[in-house]
Amino acid sequence: MHHSSSAERQVGDLTVWAVSDGHLAADLSVLSNLEPEEAGRLTGVGRFDQVLLPVNTFLIRLGSHFALVDAGAGRAAGPALGKVIENLERLGVRPSEIRTLLMTHLHPDHSNGLVDQDGHAVYPEAELLLHAREAEFWLDGAINRSVSERTQRNMAAARRATAPYGGRIRRIEDAEQVLPGVTAVALPGHTPGHTGWLLQSGGERLFLWGDIVHFANVQTARPEVSLVFDVDQAAARAMRTETFERVVREGLTVAGAHLPFPGFGTVVREADGYRYRPDGA
Repeated sequence: MHHSSSAERQVGDLTVWAVSDGHLAADLSVLSNLEPEEAGRLTGVGRFDQVLLPVNTFLIRLGSHFALVDAGAGRAAGPALGKVIENLERLGVRPSEIRTLLMTHLHPDHSNGLVDQDGHAVYPEAELLLHAREAEFWLDGAINRSVSERTQRNMAAARRATAPYGGRIRRIEDAEQVLPGVTAVALPGHTPGHTGWLLQSGGERLFLWGDIVHFANVQTARPEVSLVFDVDQAAARAMRTETFERVVREGLTVAGAHLPFPGFGTVVREADGYRYRPDGA
């Protein structure tokens, strides 16, 4: 394997591993604001062809403390997903050793892996960190009909996934330093409390940006392209452009949940927009 595309990175004193949960099957119909021909040109796939979206989680070691960014889709989503546990075990890490769960948001492909088939916590020792707005949106109050059917289903799933963590859920705010070298960055749009995690140590930085993009080659070239999964498509579009600008300006390396595994790379400015450049490419 080309060294620079390795799934392990050092960020100063922190070690980060990309841990695959597998792949989510989708097709180009999940994209909005894009002509089918243009979608085909940017992706090289046909309109109804299946596209496999990677689902990446990230393990962080801070001294003797292990944190996990997102938990994947769990076993219930079919054989192509739910591989986080076995991939953690390949790294020699047991779920009981994870002390902190840093959630980017509560969509099922990030949170259903928090619980097993019987609804028990997969990470019995972990505190679950979640943006206050994300918790309010998915977990608080009645599930009302004012949101889409998809969102109602996802609310029910988010409640099941977080239920056994009850007293171990910590609601955090934007810009809060939650662990040494780990700061929350609010990225609302895809979900109301969608959160990135900025790692900083020894003068090095890595920005775990969650679901800023799902189809990297499409959405960096066309940041206005949204997904049907976005709770607020307009806000998600604005946040995507704002985030690209910041990443370009600050020269940040990013890590994304749906970027091609291992999901580390940079964004570069092009004449007519941006391009995602995977590390080692």
